Amino acid sequence: MNPHTFVLFDSEGSVSSSSSSAAAARQSPSNLYPFTILHPSFELRCGALRIFEKVQRQFPHSRLLFHAFSSERKPHVASFYARFGQNSDEMLREGEDIFVLQGNIVPTAQLWQTLGDDIERLYTAHGRDYPILFTNDGEPFAAFLPKEAVERQGLPTLDAVTLLSSAVYEQAVRVEIADVQRLRYLWDAIAFNARAIQDDARFFVHANSEALSAPGIFTMKPENITVGEGTTIAPLVVLDASKGAIIIGKNVEIQPHVSIFGPCFIGDNVVIKAASRIYEGTTLGEYSKVSGEIKNTIFQGFGNKQHDGCLGYSFIGEWVNLGAGTNVSDLKNNYGTIRARFSSDKSQEISTGLTSLGLLAGDHTKSAINTSFNTGTVTGISANVFAPSPEKFVPSFSWGGLLDSPVFDAEKAIELARTVMSRRKRHLTPEEETLLRKEFEQRV
Repeated sequence: MNPHTFVLFDSEGSVSSSSSSAAAARQSPSNLYPFTILHPSFELRCGALRIFEKVQRQFPHSRLLFHAFSSERKPHVASFYARFGQNSDEMLREGEDIFVLQGNIVPTAQLWQTLGDDIERLYTAHGRDYPILFTNDGEPFAAFLPKEAVERQGLPTLDAVTLLSSAVYEQAVRVEIADVQRLRYLWDAIAFNARAIQDDARFFVHANSEALSAPGIFTMKPENITVGEGTTIAPLVVLDASKGAIIIGKNVEIQPHVSIFGPCFIGDNVVIKAASRIYEGTTLGEYSKVSGEIKNTIFQGFGNKQHDGCLGYSFIGEWVNLGAGTNVSDLKNNYGTIRARFSSDKSQEISTGLTSLGLLAGDHTKSAINTSFNTGTVTGISANVFAPSPEKFVPSFSWGGLLDSPVFDAEKAIELARTVMSRRKRHLTPEEETLLRKEFEQRV
């Protein structure tokens, strides 16, 4: 399979807001709150790469388009285009094979192999006059439209081709795929992260091997370790890849007495401070600065945890700062199943089905020193948490982290975001500001 055009789309199910009810969340095919307040689903990082980056690496010669057929989600895709420098004006073209994928699907090597084999098998048997619709548990998640089928039906719009129940697929051949990793909630990405890192390792080649041979660095299974150019690793660092790959990006700084256990991904320009312990299943997105104990946690990117404290089974959005001594509980005292909620209504909780889940922190969230987050805590965006023991749900723009905490002023929140981002030579785009203001309006 090597389509001319690949379309990733942000589905209706990605809609999220601070007023989401538990019932709506259960019905949603991809409620990735709080990440999807500011981002499309296909921007989510699971493993070493964001979902759209996995597609880019798998199909480097395909034209990649991004779309949302929901008017509510279109601003998120526009914001994505602005931040990643993509051309948002491209359209479908005649004479091209088209592959369509829902944005909350983790595209693994096994999935590509299965889809490619099925496409080859079906068109050998039936020809190329009809689309193929791929389902999982009866629910469509992807489609392949050969150019012959497009010519027969006429060139569809992006809205039509990404609505997998549209008339485009009335005569499609349906194929059920059993092994599909669909991210319905952020905790699904956390649970799958270790396997996704291992799967992404195929995209990284060995480089800068001299970084591993410097005096005082201890490695186990060095053949499973990749190090990017410009990275410095101090003496007395332990890299244990005996249980999975350790992927280290470019210009990373790893200070002395650090222990890292695979599967683990450390993105470009990350700083890991002295005496840190980075355990399996951890992803540190670019420009993050971390310290302390971290396990099975995803930093989307640009995150700050520069002091001691325990963080496990968590998702940390962009521009989040966790103050010194911030700790996160990821296991209930009774070892029971953890429940989470996306609103202040304590009666509307969702069973995660997990016994380990820490913090889901939305972008621009800040915690004060010695903050203790309870098991399965969720924060919105631009939340300032300085109550020693905050609520299990902290809404966006909270000034404190308690039910009766005041609302952080929108203008001050936006100015703070600009200040923080400028420290990493980034700027707040007009599209991002629009989404911040939209969330504030829903909050108040």
